[in-house]
Amino acid sequence: MKVERLLAIVMMLLNKRRMSARELADHFEVSLRTVYRDLETINAAGIPIVAYPGTSGGYEIMENFTIDRQYLSADELVAVIAALKGVHSSTDDKQIGQLLEKIKALLATAPSAFQGGEHPVVYDFNPWGSTPAIEQKVSSLREAILCRKRVKIVYTKMQGESSERVIEPVRLIIKGYVWYVYAFCQSKQEFRLFRLSRIADLALLPEEFAARDCQLEKLQWEEQWNCGERIALVLQFAPRAHVRVRDMFDPQSIETAPDGKMTVRTTMTDDEWLAGMLLSYGDSLKVLEPAHIRQRIADSAKKIAAFYGDEPER
Repeated sequence: MKVERLLAIVMMLLNKRRMSARELADHFEVSLRTVYRDLETINAAGIPIVAYPGTSGGYEIMENFTIDRQYLSADELVAVIAALKGVHSSTDDKQIGQLLEKIKALLATAPSAFQGGEHPVVYDFNPWGSTPAIEQKVSSLREAILCRKRVKIVYTKMQGESSERVIEPVRLIIKGYVWYVYAFCQSKQEFRLFRLSRIADLALLPEEFAARDCQLEKLQWEEQWNCGERIALVLQFAPRAHVRVRDMFDPQSIETAPDGKMTVRTTMTDDEWLAGMLLSYGDSLKVLEPAHIRQRIADSAKKIAAFYGDEPER
Protein backbone atom coordinates (compact mmCIF):
# COMPACT_ATOMS: atom_id res chain seq x y z
CA MET A 1 0.00 0.00 0.00
CA LYS A 2 1.11 3.56 -0.71
CA VAL A 3 0.89 4.72 2.93
CA GLU A 4 3.10 1.83 4.08
CA ARG A 5 5.61 2.59 1.32
CA LEU A 6 5.72 6.29 2.26
CA LEU A 7 6.39 5.42 5.90
CA ALA A 8 9.05 2.90 4.91
CA ILE A 9 10.80 5.51 2.71
CA VAL A 10 10.86 7.95 5.64
CA MET A 11 12.36 5.33 7.94
CA MET A 12 14.99 4.29 5.41
CA LEU A 13 16.08 7.88 4.83
CA LEU A 14 16.26 8.52 8.57
CA ASN A 15 18.42 5.43 8.99
CA LYS A 16 20.64 5.52 5.88
CA ARG A 17 20.71 9.32 5.60
CA ARG A 18 21.02 9.52 1.80
CA MET A 19 19.65 7.29 -0.94
CA SER A 20 19.24 7.73 -4.67
CA ALA A 21 15.88 7.53 -6.40
CA ARG A 22 17.08 4.42 -8.23
CA GLU A 23 17.93 2.66 -4.93
CA LEU A 24 14.48 3.43 -3.58
CA ALA A 25 12.79 2.31 -6.79
CA ASP A 26 14.69 -0.99 -6.80
CA HIS A 27 14.00 -1.64 -3.12
CA PHE A 28 10.24 -1.09 -3.39
CA GLU A 29 9.97 -2.49 -6.93
CA VAL A 30 8.29 0.63 -8.32
CA SER A 31 9.13 3.09 -11.11
CA LEU A 32 11.30 6.19 -10.72
CA ARG A 33 8.24 8.33 -11.40
CA THR A 34 6.45 6.71 -8.46
CA VAL A 35 9.44 7.40 -6.20
CA TYR A 36 9.48 11.07 -7.23
CA ARG A 37 5.76 11.37 -6.48
CA ASP A 38 6.26 9.68 -3.11
CA LEU A 39 9.07 12.07 -2.19
CA GLU A 40 6.87 15.04 -3.10
CA THR A 41 4.06 13.64 -0.95
CA ILE A 42 6.40 13.17 2.02
CA ASN A 43 7.74 16.70 1.62
CA ALA A 44 4.21 18.13 1.41
CA ALA A 45 3.32 16.30 4.63
CA GLY A 46 5.90 18.36 6.52
CA ILE A 47 8.89 16.00 6.48
CA PRO A 48 11.69 18.00 4.82
CA ILE A 49 13.32 16.09 1.92
CA VAL A 50 16.55 17.56 0.55
CA ALA A 51 17.88 16.66 -2.92
CA TYR A 52 21.63 16.57 -3.68
CA PRO A 53 22.87 16.47 -7.31
CA GLY A 54 25.91 14.65 -8.68
CA THR A 55 27.24 11.10 -8.72
CA SER A 56 27.17 10.87 -4.92
CA GLY A 57 23.90 12.74 -4.68
CA GLY A 58 20.48 11.55 -3.71
CA TYR A 59 17.72 12.32 -1.26
CA GLU A 60 17.84 12.66 2.48
CA ILE A 61 15.78 14.09 5.28
CA MET A 62 16.96 17.41 6.70
CA GLU A 63 19.69 16.77 9.26
CA ASN A 64 17.91 18.11 12.34
CA PHE A 65 14.67 16.23 11.68
CA THR A 66 14.08 13.16 13.89
CA ILE A 67 11.20 11.00 15.06
CA ASP A 68 10.30 11.05 18.73
CA ARG A 69 11.54 7.89 20.43
CA GLN A 70 10.37 8.79 23.94
CA TYR A 71 8.46 5.52 24.44
CA LEU A 72 11.62 3.38 24.38
CA SER A 73 15.08 4.07 25.72
CA ALA A 74 18.16 3.60 23.53
CA ASP A 75 19.02 0.39 25.42
CA GLU A 76 15.52 -0.98 24.83
CA LEU A 77 15.64 -0.12 21.12
CA VAL A 78 19.01 -1.86 20.76
CA ALA A 79 17.59 -4.99 22.44
CA VAL A 80 14.61 -4.99 20.06
CA ILE A 81 16.92 -4.59 17.05
CA ALA A 82 19.11 -7.50 18.18
CA ALA A 83 16.07 -9.78 18.52
CA LEU A 84 14.61 -8.70 15.17
CA LYS A 85 17.93 -9.37 13.44
CA GLY A 86 17.79 -12.94 14.71
CA VAL A 87 14.23 -13.44 13.51
CA HIS A 88 14.97 -11.81 10.14
CA SER A 89 18.00 -14.07 9.59
CA SER A 90 15.84 -17.20 9.85
CA THR A 91 12.87 -16.10 7.72
CA ASP A 92 12.43 -14.51 4.33
CA ASP A 93 9.98 -11.95 5.73
CA LYS A 94 10.07 -8.52 4.09
CA GLN A 95 7.77 -7.07 6.76
CA ILE A 96 10.27 -7.92 9.49
CA GLY A 97 13.03 -6.36 7.38
CA GLN A 98 11.00 -3.17 7.00
CA LEU A 99 10.22 -3.12 10.72
CA LEU A 100 13.93 -3.49 11.46
CA GLU A 101 14.66 -0.44 9.29
CA LYS A 102 11.97 1.58 11.09
CA ILE A 103 13.26 0.76 14.56
CA LYS A 104 16.87 1.42 13.56
CA ALA A 105 15.76 4.88 12.48
CA LEU A 106 14.54 5.59 16.00
CA LEU A 107 18.18 5.46 17.17
CA ALA A 108 19.11 8.45 15.01
CA THR A 109 19.35 10.74 18.03
CA ALA A 110 20.88 8.19 20.39
CA PRO A 111 24.57 8.20 21.38
CA SER A 112 26.87 6.89 18.66
CA ALA A 113 27.61 3.70 20.62
CA PHE A 114 23.99 2.62 20.13
CA GLN A 115 23.44 3.69 16.53
CA GLY A 116 24.77 0.46 15.04
CA GLY A 117 22.29 -1.62 17.02
CA GLU A 118 25.07 -3.14 19.10
CA HIS A 119 23.94 -5.50 21.84
CA PRO A 120 25.79 -7.93 24.12
CA VAL A 121 23.57 -10.81 22.97
CA VAL A 122 23.37 -12.20 19.41
CA TYR A 123 20.12 -14.00 18.60
CA ASP A 124 20.53 -16.56 15.80
CA PHE A 125 17.46 -18.70 15.16
CA ASN A 126 18.89 -20.53 12.15
CA PRO A 127 19.00 -24.29 12.79
CA TRP A 128 22.34 -26.03 12.42
CA GLY A 129 22.55 -27.47 8.93
CA SER A 130 19.66 -25.38 7.63
CA THR A 131 19.12 -26.20 3.95
CA PRO A 132 17.38 -24.47 1.04
CA ALA A 133 14.75 -27.23 1.19
CA ILE A 134 13.79 -26.31 4.76
CA GLU A 135 13.85 -22.61 3.91
CA GLN A 136 11.49 -23.23 0.98
CA LYS A 137 9.10 -25.18 3.22
CA VAL A 138 9.13 -22.34 5.76
CA SER A 139 8.37 -19.83 3.00
CA SER A 140 5.54 -21.92 1.50
CA LEU A 141 3.93 -22.66 4.86
CA ARG A 142 4.16 -19.02 5.89
CA GLU A 143 2.27 -18.10 2.71
CA ALA A 144 -0.33 -20.78 3.44
CA ILE A 145 -0.84 -19.46 6.98
CA LEU A 146 -1.26 -15.87 5.82
CA CYS A 147 -3.64 -16.83 2.99
CA ARG A 148 -5.39 -19.62 4.94
CA LYS A 149 -4.67 -22.15 2.23
CA ARG A 150 -4.84 -25.89 2.82
CA VAL A 151 -1.61 -27.77 2.20
CA LYS A 152 -1.09 -31.30 0.94
CA ILE A 153 1.96 -33.11 2.31
CA VAL A 154 3.49 -36.55 2.61
CA TYR A 155 4.50 -36.98 6.25
CA THR A 156 6.84 -39.62 7.66
CA LYS A 157 6.47 -40.50 11.33
CA MET A 158 9.44 -41.37 13.52
CA GLN A 159 8.66 -45.08 13.07
CA GLY A 160 9.16 -44.69 9.29
CA GLU A 161 5.50 -44.84 8.22
CA SER A 162 4.59 -42.35 5.47
CA SER A 163 1.12 -41.09 4.61
CA GLU A 164 -0.48 -38.32 2.59
CA ARG A 165 -2.12 -35.60 4.68
CA VAL A 166 -4.07 -32.41 4.07
CA ILE A 167 -3.38 -29.86 6.78
CA GLU A 168 -4.53 -26.37 7.73
CA PRO A 169 -1.40 -24.63 9.07
CA VAL A 170 -1.77 -22.00 11.79
CA ARG A 171 1.75 -21.46 13.18
CA LEU A 172 5.39 -22.03 12.28
CA ILE A 173 7.55 -22.87 15.30
CA ILE A 174 11.28 -23.15 15.75
CA LYS A 175 12.25 -25.01 18.92
CA GLY A 176 15.90 -25.62 19.66
CA TYR A 177 17.28 -26.24 16.19
CA VAL A 178 14.20 -27.75 14.53
CA TRP A 179 11.33 -26.20 12.53
CA TYR A 180 7.75 -27.39 13.11
CA VAL A 181 4.34 -26.42 11.77
CA TYR A 182 1.29 -26.56 14.01
CA ALA A 183 -1.72 -27.45 11.89
CA PHE A 184 -5.16 -29.02 11.86
CA CYS A 185 -4.88 -32.45 10.25
CA GLN A 186 -7.98 -33.33 8.24
CA SER A 187 -7.41 -37.09 8.41
CA LYS A 188 -6.96 -37.09 12.22
CA GLN A 189 -9.50 -34.28 12.77
CA GLU A 190 -7.32 -32.59 15.37
CA PHE A 191 -4.41 -30.22 15.69
CA ARG A 192 -1.00 -31.83 15.30
CA LEU A 193 2.64 -30.77 15.36
CA PHE A 194 4.57 -31.68 12.18
CA ARG A 195 8.35 -31.60 11.91
CA LEU A 196 9.38 -29.90 8.64
CA SER A 197 12.29 -32.28 7.98
CA ARG A 198 9.76 -35.14 7.74
CA ILE A 199 7.51 -33.32 5.28
CA ALA A 200 7.82 -34.14 1.57
CA ASP A 201 5.91 -33.19 -1.59
CA LEU A 202 4.49 -30.02 -0.02
CA ALA A 203 1.88 -28.32 -2.21
CA LEU A 204 -0.48 -25.43 -1.51
CA LEU A 205 -4.06 -26.22 -2.48
CA PRO A 206 -6.39 -23.62 -4.03
CA GLU A 207 -9.15 -23.97 -1.45
CA GLU A 208 -9.13 -21.78 1.65
CA PHE A 209 -10.02 -22.95 5.15
CA ALA A 210 -12.09 -21.23 7.83
CA ALA A 211 -10.45 -20.25 11.09
CA ARG A 212 -10.87 -22.88 13.80
CA ASP A 213 -11.10 -22.39 17.54
CA CYS A 214 -7.45 -22.74 18.46
CA GLN A 215 -6.31 -20.89 21.58
CA LEU A 216 -2.57 -21.14 21.06
CA GLU A 217 -1.65 -19.56 24.38
CA LYS A 218 -3.43 -22.41 26.22
CA LEU A 219 -1.83 -25.25 24.30
CA GLN A 220 0.37 -27.66 26.24
CA TRP A 221 3.40 -27.59 23.93
CA GLU A 222 5.39 -30.09 26.01
CA GLU A 223 2.65 -32.68 25.53
CA GLN A 224 2.99 -32.24 21.77
CA TRP A 225 6.77 -32.63 21.74
CA ASN A 226 7.02 -35.36 24.35
CA CYS A 227 4.53 -37.95 23.18
CA GLY A 228 6.13 -40.95 24.90
CA GLU A 229 6.35 -41.98 28.53
CA ARG A 230 8.77 -40.06 30.74
CA ILE A 231 11.19 -42.36 32.56
CA ALA A 232 13.89 -41.89 35.20
CA LEU A 233 17.43 -42.70 34.03
CA VAL A 234 20.66 -43.32 35.90
CA LEU A 235 23.64 -43.14 33.55
CA GLN A 236 27.36 -43.59 34.21
CA PHE A 237 29.86 -41.89 31.87
CA ALA A 238 33.59 -42.33 31.44
CA PRO A 239 35.77 -39.25 32.13
CA ARG A 240 36.56 -38.84 28.42
CA ALA A 241 32.90 -37.97 27.75
CA HIS A 242 32.82 -35.06 30.20
CA VAL A 243 32.48 -32.34 27.53
CA ARG A 244 29.48 -33.95 25.83
CA VAL A 245 27.89 -34.76 29.17
CA ARG A 246 28.09 -31.15 30.33
CA ASP A 247 26.69 -30.00 26.97
CA MET A 248 23.77 -32.42 27.18
CA PHE A 249 22.68 -32.52 30.81
CA ASP A 250 21.79 -30.09 33.58
CA PRO A 251 24.84 -29.55 35.84
CA GLN A 252 22.58 -30.18 38.85
CA SER A 253 22.01 -33.75 37.61
CA ILE A 254 25.72 -34.62 37.30
CA GLU A 255 27.74 -36.21 40.11
CA THR A 256 31.48 -36.54 39.49
CA ALA A 257 33.46 -39.21 41.38
CA PRO A 258 37.12 -38.81 42.42
CA ASP A 259 38.17 -41.05 39.50
CA GLY A 260 36.42 -38.71 37.03
CA LYS A 261 33.44 -40.96 36.27
CA MET A 262 30.14 -39.08 36.07
CA THR A 263 26.74 -40.32 37.21
CA VAL A 264 23.74 -38.55 35.72
CA ARG A 265 20.21 -38.80 37.13
CA THR A 266 17.62 -37.39 34.77
CA THR A 267 14.21 -37.98 33.16
CA MET A 268 13.66 -38.34 29.41
CA THR A 269 11.01 -39.51 26.98
CA ASP A 270 11.19 -43.23 26.22
CA ASP A 271 11.30 -43.22 22.41
CA GLU A 272 13.56 -44.11 19.48
CA TRP A 273 15.52 -40.87 19.83
CA LEU A 274 16.55 -41.83 23.38
CA ALA A 275 18.09 -45.13 22.27
CA GLY A 276 19.99 -43.44 19.44
CA MET A 277 21.29 -40.71 21.73
CA LEU A 278 22.52 -43.20 24.33
CA LEU A 279 24.18 -45.40 21.70
CA SER A 280 26.04 -42.37 20.33
CA TYR A 281 28.22 -42.39 23.47
CA GLY A 282 29.55 -45.85 22.61
CA ASP A 283 31.62 -47.47 25.35
CA SER A 284 31.80 -44.16 27.24
CA LEU A 285 28.33 -44.84 28.72
CA LYS A 286 26.86 -47.54 30.93
CA VAL A 287 23.11 -47.47 31.59
CA LEU A 288 22.54 -48.32 35.26
CA GLU A 289 18.77 -47.84 35.40
CA PRO A 290 16.14 -48.73 34.29
CA ALA A 291 16.77 -52.36 33.38
CA HIS A 292 14.67 -52.36 30.18
CA ILE A 293 16.66 -49.45 28.70
CA ARG A 294 19.92 -51.14 29.70
CA GLN A 295 18.76 -54.29 27.89
CA ARG A 296 17.60 -52.34 24.83
CA ILE A 297 21.01 -50.68 24.46
CA ALA A 298 22.79 -54.02 24.94
CA ASP A 299 20.62 -55.70 22.28
CA SER A 300 21.17 -52.84 19.82
CA ALA A 301 24.93 -52.97 20.38
CA LYS A 302 24.95 -56.72 19.69
CA LYS A 303 23.02 -56.21 16.44
CA ILE A 304 25.46 -53.51 15.33
CA ALA A 305 28.44 -55.72 16.14
CA ALA A 306 26.89 -58.64 14.26
CA PHE A 307 26.10 -56.44 11.27
CA TYR A 308 29.67 -55.28 10.89
CA GLY A 309 31.07 -58.68 11.82
CA ASP A 310 29.39 -60.24 8.76
CA GLU A 311 31.31 -57.98 6.37
CA PRO A 312 34.33 -59.59 4.65
CA GLU A 313 37.66 -58.01 5.43
CA ARG A 314 39.15 -55.87 2.67
